Formats: sequence, structure tokens, C-alpha cells
Amino acid sequence: MPATLSITAMVPCFNEEECIEQAYLRIKEEVYRYGDAEILFVDDGSTDGTLGIIKRIAHEDPRVSFISFARNFGLESAFTAGFSYASKEWTVQLDADLQSPPEELHKLVRRAVEDDQDAVFAVRTGRQDPWYRRLGTVGHQAIATRVLGIELPVHASVFRVVRTSVARKVAECKVSTPYFIATLPLIGARYTTVETAHSPRAAGRPKWSLGKLFRHAADLFVGFSYRPLALIYLAALGAAAAATALATAGSGVQPLALAAVLLHAAGLGALALLARYMVRIMRGSAGLPRYQIREANVPVRPQDDLYAYRNESTGRAAPAPLLQTGNLP
Repeated sequence: MPATLSITAMVPCFNEEECIEQAYLRIKEEVYRYGDAEILFVDDGSTDGTLGIIKRIAHEDPRVSFISFARNFGLESAFTAGFSYASKEWTVQLDADLQSPPEELHKLVRRAVEDDQDAVFAVRTGRQDPWYRRLGTVGHQAIATRVLGIELPVHASVFRVVRTSVARKVAECKVSTPYFIATLPLIGARYTTVETAHSPRAAGRPKWSLGKLFRHAADLFVGFSYRPLALIYLAALGAAAAATALATAGSGVQPLALAAVLLHAAGLGALALLARYMVRIMRGSAGLPRYQIREANVPVRPQDDLYAYRNESTGRAAPAPLLQTGNLP
């Protein structure tokens, strides 16, 4: 492995004050082994002391950069921004909670360099997550790939190393539903997977609920496949046929009631699915930014800077917390 490899360790974080210091110490121990390395924290609108700790670390270590969102925009937005502001040739995404051990990043880097891959994803062995998260990941990826025909790096996690220029191409894609692992194959990037260890959270509480998992899966299904529309159409036809058979099978209230229930269930299912597609269309046409940056110690593009246009129109200086702003290509 070349000692002079150029690499950014990108760490999205949201309310991780209990483990962010430990994460920094372990990550720097591994990533600073490479000759040209930096750590980039992406604070996703934390409401606890996470940002304060990051700012102190950045003040003490010149190889640490950070950007902080104006509010919580979500994990997909956080690492999209991280890939956009990483300054090195390669970017490795790590967890602030240390469930993806930093000591394992060398496996990903070695595979990417030796096999000339654009992205290498970690497949977690001995996964230390609640059962519903493990089952949810297996289930939604199986449906996506086998039923809906969506190409994905199977069993891939957010612990990954990506060629930064390629990651930026994905970040720049104008998709109504941002989903990195589904967008990457669409641009023709080369990718593979490597098994890595997985650890329990270092501290703090998990951020993923059952509701978030369902929404995440729905975004993938609706955002990258139209097959659900065909499936619900077939289900509706089947329900109509069954309802007709019930209604004509005999007399009485019960067959008619069952027929009505089947038709209503099919109709509600179709409406729910169509609503998800409408959300997809509205997202794509709304033109809202994926994120806005309130504070940073790196140059921030005007379109990402919450205060940039106000400053240009009023001529006032940026607010004191905004450490540095400027134009990026």
C-alpha cells in the first residue's frame, strides 16, 4: 500500500457528543498512516455538544476540517456534502459511532488500489445491530435486486472507500431520490465488496427507527424502479377477479362484503403507491437544496452557504460562527 496515498476520512455525525472524541482518536491513528490524509467531519445539524467538540478538535489539529448543516438534512445529504468537500483523491466514509472499525479501512483501500476499483463497500460480518435492522437490510436489498431489478452492491454498507472524483459525479446527479449505492452503478462505476468486522456502538443511541427504515426502503423502490406500478396493477386485477368471483359465487351479505374488502384493499394499496411516486415527482421539481451549510472551516460554495446570498445583497460580513467562506469550482 503506497504510504503517500491521498485520502479523506469523511465522518457524518448527528448528536454524537458521547463518542466523537474517541472516533477522532481512532480514525486519525489509522488514516494518518497515509502520507496525504485529512479528516472531514460533516455535522448534520446536531443539537447537542457534537459541533463544539469538532470545532475544538479542528482548532488543535490542522488536518481536521468540518462543515455543519443549518438543520438535520439526513445521512444521504451528509455524505453527499462530504464527498463534495473532500479534498483528497480517495474518500473513506466512517461512522462516528465506531460501528465500522477504523482499523478495517485498510482492507477497503488495498482492494480499491490493487484492483483499480472506483468504490469498495464493506460487507459487515457478525453485525452488531438490532434484529430488525439486520432483517430490514437483507429484506429490502433482496426485493430491490431480485424483484425490482435495481442494481446494487449486495450487502453493501455505508462503510466504503470511493474515488472522490467518482463520488462527486454521483453527488451531482439530479435524481429525485438520492441513494448513493443505487446511483453509482448507473454512471458505470466499477465497484466490489470486502468483508469487514462490525462493532457495537461506542456510545450513544442508534438513530435508525423502524419508520426510518421503511421510508429508506420506499425511497429505493420508488426512486429507482417503475416495477412497483406493474405489481400493484396486477394485484388490483387479481383483487377485482377475486371480488367478482366472490360476488357471483352465491347469495348473501358475506360474499359481497368480502368482495368489497378486497376491492378497497387493492384501491388503497394503489393510492399509497401512487402517493409515493407523487412525492418523488414533487421532490424532483421543488428545486430545494439537499443541504445548507451554516458553519465551516473550509471554503464553501455560494449555493451551499446559507448566508452567501444575503451577504451579497446587503454587503455585510458573514456571521461570526462562519469561519471561512469562498468560491469553489
